[in-house]
Amino acid sequence: MNLELPDEVVEALGPEPERAALEAVLLFLISEGKMSVARAGEILSLDRISAIRRYTSRGCYYPDLSEDDIAEELRHARKP
Repeated sequence: MNLELPDEVVEALGPEPERAALEAVLLFLISEGKMSVARAGEILSLDRISAIRRYTSRGCYYPDLSEDDIAEELRHARKP
């Protein structure tokens, strides 16, 4: 897919407009419930915790985790 944007929009997206546009699309898809935070993170090559932080800081919902879920997430985050 090729998408042409006005120069003003491209400039507003900053030094990496393709990345910024992709992040915006992913944020929209998450907010619409069409993509998970974890999958968006994978597309952006983020680890799961970084993806959760990135998208929840932008207002996206991430389900509450039980203590066992958190422990599991931390075990995966500590793996090399």
